Amino acid sequence: MAKGLLRAKNILNAAVPLAVAMGVGMGGVLLSGGHPLAALNALVYGAFGARPNLAGTLVKSVPLLLTGLSVALAFRAGLFNIGGEGQLYVGALAAAWVGGMNLDLPAVLYLPLALCSAAVAGGLWGALPGWLRARYGVHEVINTIMMNHIAIQVTDYLVSGPLRAGDYAVRTRDIAPQSALPVLWGVPPVDVSWGIVLALLACGAAAWWLFRTASGYELRAVGQSPAVAEAVGISARRVLVWGMGLAGGLAGLAGGLEICGVHHTFYAQFSPGYGFDGIAVALLARNHPLSVIPVAFLFGALRTADRWLQLSAGVPRDLVVIIQAAAIFAVGAQSAVARLTVKKT
Repeated sequence: MAKGLLRAKNILNAAVPLAVAMGVGMGGVLLSGGHPLAALNALVYGAFGARPNLAGTLVKSVPLLLTGLSVALAFRAGLFNIGGEGQLYVGALAAAWVGGMNLDLPAVLYLPLALCSAAVAGGLWGALPGWLRARYGVHEVINTIMMNHIAIQVTDYLVSGPLRAGDYAVRTRDIAPQSALPVLWGVPPVDVSWGIVLALLACGAAAWWLFRTASGYELRAVGQSPAVAEAVGISARRVLVWGMGLAGGLAGLAGGLEICGVHHTFYAQFSPGYGFDGIAVALLARNHPLSVIPVAFLFGALRTADRWLQLSAGVPRDLVVIIQAAAIFAVGAQSAVARLTVKKT
């Protein structure tokens, strides 16, 4: 009975921010002179109303699953990983470079090599701010923001210079066919690859690891109270470093799946902001790996449907950003109210 009530409370807590966000969004439609029902219909059709639209939602959900999971696990360690975008870029470039080497390897080896390269590159890019936080106390928010800019600018330089595919192409060479992810659902113009299965498995594995293993307990213990964790023999510094490394590895893997499953090449500014959207996904999911799944699909649906708002409902596509921002604000307000309630009692 108690578990059922707790589950119902969690569902209600998750539903309230979404209801607030949709209410704000529909209010924005009215203020812009549009019709709320037409806008809602455009959103639903744009995300699910046709096979290409549904495929687009699934494809855009893949990086959001992993960047949201990256931020969620960092939050569990008491860290705010704003560097998902940079980690994604570094991982994507690593996958494109390894995949474009045309190694004489079978797909069973080449594809994992490319994806592992992406995860390792993102992990190292994430571990560095973790180490600076653990060693010198430099806040990871500052570090990761700066490293986002560094990653984007460095990858832009590399793809425009040393790794450029040709004189007129601002991209890397195409990856080898054996390093590309197989197609799960072929729907032109964008095929859904097996990357979505890998991302879902990562969320499930992260939930099991976080709540069922000793190292997952250590991560959560440090996030709750580093001083108490140290008192019981857990090295908070060590957890901060590998926790950020794990978060960066997941974001890097998201970039690798984008290259091996969607683009098959790396080009400048290829991400529309998946790393930053991952922050919103984690906040709405309340940092639970399994809750990341529906929230990531919701954000993928909004990203796919935004152009339909402008085409069929005459509503600016920026409405999607307003809905996302309202949802984050509602989550923050919920947390503030909960803290005040606890203090009063």
